[in-house]
Amino acid sequence: MNNVFERGSEWRRWDLHLHTPGTLKNDQFDGSSLDEKWEKFYQDIDSYIGDSANSLKNIAVVGITDYLSIDNYKKIVAENRLPDSIKLILPNIEMRLQPISGDSPINIHFIFNPKIIDQLESRFFSKLKFPYDNTNFNASKVDLTRLGKTFDNTLDEQNAYKKGIEMFVVSFDSIKNIFDEDMDLRENVVIGVSNSSCDGASGIVNHSDYMIGKSSQLIAVRQAIYKFVDIIFSATPSDINYFLGKKETCSIEKVIKECGSLKPCLHGSDAHTNTKIFEPDEQRYCWVKSDPTFNGLKQIKYEPEERVRICSSKPETKSDYFVIDRVEYNDSNFQTEPIYFNDKLTCIIGGKSTGKSILIQNLAMAIDKNEAEKCLEKSKNKTLQVNNIKVFWADKTEENRKIIYIPQTYLNKLTDEQQEKTEIDSWIQNIILNKPEIGAAHETFLLRIKEYKGNLEKNILDLFSKHEEYINLKEQIDNLGTKTGIEKEIKKLEAEKNLQSKDVEFYSEDATLYEESLSKLDSKKQEKENLLYTKNKISNIENLIEVKQLDFNISNEFINTIIEKQKEIVDNAKALWTEQKKSTLTIIEKSLECIEKEINDHESLIKKLEEKIKTNNAVLECARKIQLEKTKLSEYLKKEEILALNKKGMDDFLSKLIESIDFYKLEHQTFASLVNKDKIVDDGLEFYVENPFRKDTFTEKLLAIFKNNNAKFKSLIDIENFDETSYTKDKIKSLIKEIIENPSVLKADYTPESALREILSDWYNTVYRVKMDNDSIDKMSPGKKALVLLKILISLAETQCPILIDQPEDDLDNRSIYDDLVNYIKKKKKERQIIIVTHNANLVLGCDADEIIIANQDGITSPNKKYKFEYRSGSIENHLPLYDAKGNIESGILNKQGIQQHICDILEGGEIAFEKRKNKYNI
Repeated sequence: MNNVFERGSEWRRWDLHLHTPGTLKNDQFDGSSLDEKWEKFYQDIDSYIGDSANSLKNIAVVGITDYLSIDNYKKIVAENRLPDSIKLILPNIEMRLQPISGDSPINIHFIFNPKIIDQLESRFFSKLKFPYDNTNFNASKVDLTRLGKTFDNTLDEQNAYKKGIEMFVVSFDSIKNIFDEDMDLRENVVIGVSNSSCDGASGIVNHSDYMIGKSSQLIAVRQAIYKFVDIIFSATPSDINYFLGKKETCSIEKVIKECGSLKPCLHGSDAHTNTKIFEPDEQRYCWVKSDPTFNGLKQIKYEPEERVRICSSKPETKSDYFVIDRVEYNDSNFQTEPIYFNDKLTCIIGGKSTGKSILIQNLAMAIDKNEAEKCLEKSKNKTLQVNNIKVFWADKTEENRKIIYIPQTYLNKLTDEQQEKTEIDSWIQNIILNKPEIGAAHETFLLRIKEYKGNLEKNILDLFSKHEEYINLKEQIDNLGTKTGIEKEIKKLEAEKNLQSKDVEFYSEDATLYEESLSKLDSKKQEKENLLYTKNKISNIENLIEVKQLDFNISNEFINTIIEKQKEIVDNAKALWTEQKKSTLTIIEKSLECIEKEINDHESLIKKLEEKIKTNNAVLECARKIQLEKTKLSEYLKKEEILALNKKGMDDFLSKLIESIDFYKLEHQTFASLVNKDKIVDDGLEFYVENPFRKDTFTEKLLAIFKNNNAKFKSLIDIENFDETSYTKDKIKSLIKEIIENPSVLKADYTPESALREILSDWYNTVYRVKMDNDSIDKMSPGKKALVLLKILISLAETQCPILIDQPEDDLDNRSIYDDLVNYIKKKKKERQIIIVTHNANLVLGCDADEIIIANQDGITSPNKKYKFEYRSGSIENHLPLYDAKGNIESGILNKQGIQQHICDILEGGEIAFEKRKNKYNI
C-alpha cells in the first residue's frame, strides 16, 4: 500500500528529535512505572495532535531518538499507537563524538531510512568502535553491556547497558570510515550535528585553544565534521543564516568552502519530559516542505533554504479563495478521480498530445471563460473544450474567479502588437500605479486634466460667443456709418440751422433748451434701459457660489464631513445673496422711479417748446436731425468701446486656449518626475514613465480637419517636417485664428468649435515603460521580451489570483529560463499559486516544483489503466510505483514507476537536471 501525496510537497511539521519513555539518558517522563510512562506518553501525543485540524499541532513526521539504540523506535512502530496524521516514523540514533577540545563531546545524529532498519546491527552498530581497558567494544547491546560491566562489575544488565552507552564515544574518523566503505549505507542515512557551544560542533574551538595556537587544527576538524554531515541541529538565526550563506560576513562561496555545501538547519523538541513533547522552546517549530518520506527528508539537502523553516506558524500560506484545490471531469474520456493542485508551483508534464494543454486550457475555461477565450484567440490556439468539468477552490466553493492565463505562444503574440497603447502598456501601468503614493498622484493628475478639459471646453464656447458678439457689433457699427461722416454731418446741420434761425430772435434760447432737453431725454432713456437690463440679470441669479461636484468614488467620515461643510457654506451663501439681491433690486426700483419722472419732465418740456418754435419748421427739423446724428455718434462711440472690450475678451480666451500646450506638458512631466525620482525596481525589472509628444497622431488629426489643398493651411503647417519643436503657441494661435476667421479651410465633417476641440486636445502621452539589464522593452530580443512580459504578468499585484502558463519555454530561450525565470518563479510561487505546462526539465527541477502532474493519452506503447486521458500527481521526491490493496503494482503506464523516473523519461535532459539540482550547492 502507498501513502499517496497527490498535492506533492507541502509544508508540514516535523519533529526529528523526540525521546521516549525508557530513553537511555535523562528519562524524566511522567509515570511511576515504565508501562505507566508509555501510556501517559501516548495519551499526551493524542491530546496534542487532536483531530489534526490545527496545522500548528499536526505533526507529520517524528524522529524517535535514543542513544545508540533503536529499540524504542521499533516498539513504537510495532505498537502502531501514534495518530494516523503522523505519516512517517524515523529512527534517530544519537551518539557522541570524542571531545576534541574541552570536556564536552559533540552530539551527532544518524537518521536512517526505515527500510534498512534490520541491517543496522551488522552494518552500523557492530562497526562502531570504542577502545577501553585494552579492548575494543562495538555499539551492539551486548558489547555496550559488557563495556559497562568492565567499568563496574557490580552493575546489573540494564544499568551496565546504560553505563556502557554513557561511556561510549567514537572518533570522527572511525565514523567517517564506516560510511566511506559502505556508500549504500551513506545513501540511506541523513546525518546531523548539534551546533550548540556546549555539545555541538561550534564549541570545538574555544578561546583558550585559540590563544595557545591550536585553533588552525581544531577549525580544520570542525570544518571536516560540517562537510561530513547533511543537516545542522540548530534554531539559532545566526546559525541558519550562516549555513545558508546569507550572513553578511560569510558569502555562499565561503560557506561551501568551509562546510562542503550549504546546509539546512532543523530543530526538534528534544523532549525528555511530557510537557516538552512536540513543544520546543519559544515555539521554534520545524517545518519541512516535502513528502513525509525518507526520500522527502533527503530533498532538504538539495533545497536547504526553500524546504526548511523554523518558525511559530506555517510558512507561505495563501488565502483559500486564491487557491485552486482540484478539478473533476465528468467525461468518458477522462479519469473520474479528482486532479489536485499544490498551492505553490504545479508543473504538468507529458509527451506530445498527452493532454497537458487540454488540462490547463479547460481549467482556465471553467474558471474564467471570457479571459481564457480572449487569450486563446490572441495566441491563435485552438479551443479543445471539455464541457463537463468542475473546479473547486480551497475555500470549498465552485464559483468563477479571476485568473491569469497564458496559452502557448501568447507572449510572443503580445510583442507583435503595434497599437499606440498595447495590453503590455496597461500591465506596466498597473504595476506602477499599484504603488500607493503614485496611484494617489495619478488620480490627482487625471482629475486636474479632467477639470482643465472642462474649463477648456467652456473657454472654446466663450471664445466663439465673443466672436459672434464681435461680428454683430461690427455689423451694427458699420450700419451706423463712420465716426468722421457723422461728425461732418453734425457740423453741416448746425451751420444750416444757424443760417435759418438768424431772423428768429425768440428762437435762440428756446431752440437751445429744446436741443438740450432732447439730448437729456435720450440719455435718461438709455440709463433706464441699462437699469432694466441690470435688474433682469440680478433677478435671474439664484446663487453667487458655483456648486462643485465632489467625485471621490469612496465614502468615509472625512469625505462626508467635507460634503456636509460644502452644503453648509452654499446654503449660508444663498441666504446672504437672497437678502442682498432683495436690497439691490429695491434700490434699482427707486432709481427707475426717479428716472421715469425725469423722462416725463423732459418730454413735457419738449412738448411745450415744440409749440413755441413750430412756426419755424425748418429750424425745428434741423434741430431734430442734429440730435439724431449726435445720438448716433454717441451710440457709435459706445459700441466702438464695447467692440474694443470684446476684442480684448477674445484675445484673453485665445491666450487661455493656447496655454493648454504648456499645461498638458507640465502636468505629464510633473507626474513622470514623481514616478522616476525613486526607481521602481522589482525582480530585476525597472519601471519608469515617459511623456512623449504624439506627433504622428497630431499631424494625422490636422490632415483630417483641414482641407489639404488649402494654401493658407499649407503655409501655416509643414506636415512632413512637423515635430514637437513645431508645436508652439504661435503656431497653434495662427491655426485658431484661421479657423475662426476663415471656416472654409475646414473639411465638411468639422465645425470651427469641433475643430478647436480636437486641436486643443492633450497631445502628450504618459507612457509606462520597463527595462531589464538597461534594455528597454522595445529594444529587447523576442526571448528576453517574453521573459519580461512573463515577469510582469506574475508581478501584477492588484490580486494574488492563480496564474496558469502553457509552455512558457516556447517563447523564451534556454538561457533566459535557467538564468532568470527559474529564480523568479521560485520566489513568486511563495506569493501566488502557479500552474505550468512544460517540457523543460530545468523549469521543473530548477524551480523545485512542489507538485508534478504527469499526463498520458492511452496508446499502444503507453497504455492507461482505464481512460483515454489519465493523470498522476506527486512530488519530485516521489520515486515509487503505485501499489494496489494487495501490494501489486497498479496497471497503466503512469503507475509503473515513480514521479522521478517519469521526469527523467519525459523531459529532455531530465537526468542531467537532477544532477544539476543535486550539485547546485556542491552536495
